Amino acid sequence: MDRETRDMLLETAGRFFTERCGRDVVNGVEKGIWPADFWKEIEEMGLPLIAVPEDKGGAGGTVADMLALLRLAGSHAVPVPLAETALANLLVAAAGGEPRPGPATVALGNLSLSGGRMSGKVERVPFATVANRFVTVVGNTVAVVVAGNARVEAKPSHAGEPYGTVIFDNAATEFSSNGPLSAERALELAALMRAMQMAGAADRVLATAVEYSKQRVQFGRPISTFQAIQHMLAELASCVAATIASAEAASRDADEGGLKDGGRFSIAAAKTQASDFAQRIAAISHQSMGAMGFTHEHILHHYTRRLWVWRRDFGSETFWGEKIGAAYAKAGPSALWESLSGSKYAA
Repeated sequence: MDRETRDMLLETAGRFFTERCGRDVVNGVEKGIWPADFWKEIEEMGLPLIAVPEDKGGAGGTVADMLALLRLAGSHAVPVPLAETALANLLVAAAGGEPRPGPATVALGNLSLSGGRMSGKVERVPFATVANRFVTVVGNTVAVVVAGNARVEAKPSHAGEPYGTVIFDNAATEFSSNGPLSAERALELAALMRAMQMAGAADRVLATAVEYSKQRVQFGRPISTFQAIQHMLAELASCVAATIASAEAASRDADEGGLKDGGRFSIAAAKTQASDFAQRIAAISHQSMGAMGFTHEHILHHYTRRLWVWRRDFGSETFWGEKIGAAYAKAGPSALWESLSGSKYAA
């Protein structure tokens, strides 16, 4: 979709999230309450199908359109698998399938597929206990397993979202087809998805901390005037800016370079950057807000706890950092400066 259409979509989605994704919805999910009406409205708006071609029932948007929406969702702590379903639908469509309605998630790991049957185990699968189907990639084959054909061991994330371990024991697939995307590429797209959500959450953390510092009065003046707080917020702003810049650059490179392999190095760098700064962003924001920031009643934890969880999802900073190092080692000493100065892939 063109820029004007995307801006209109994001404006509409932003209003919708503001009105319908309040503190009660986020806290309710943590208590095990599935917001069925909220999810129904999300589907009616077509948001999970944003990057699916129109001939497969989608909105015909690009990867960049999807990622922009997911950054917005991250800034509202949307507690349903919008990101996971959007990516799952994209993977299915890329392999020639037509996505089905309902919440889905991606289960990426060391799996085997033979004769239309899936075997293996994937830990820390987001929204595993509420998904209708699991989308996996084995080699270059995209496969879909309905929830009834898999076993899920529930283990909520630190943010209270319904994560779990998914076990496929010779599970029958609902759909399987070779496509242009490898399992490695699916992991890269999932990492980019999380990096964009983290950029949105980090941006909201900064705005929350800044607004609180302006309103909180101590010794007769706002704490935003105190030099120590100013230093904290300046460091927080620099971490957030780096997280956003790297995620946006990866989104652009992935979109311009093509779905198959665009932006591989940028994605690794973005997830490394976002995961590396996640803890620092959370720590500074809580410190700057003092006791208030640590209370369950305040919304800050909706974002900081997700940053902690998303830091590990689909590869931590260590995982992606090692991939960057290995790529440079393979490419040779001349590749480092060229890639840094020319935004080229490392290998």
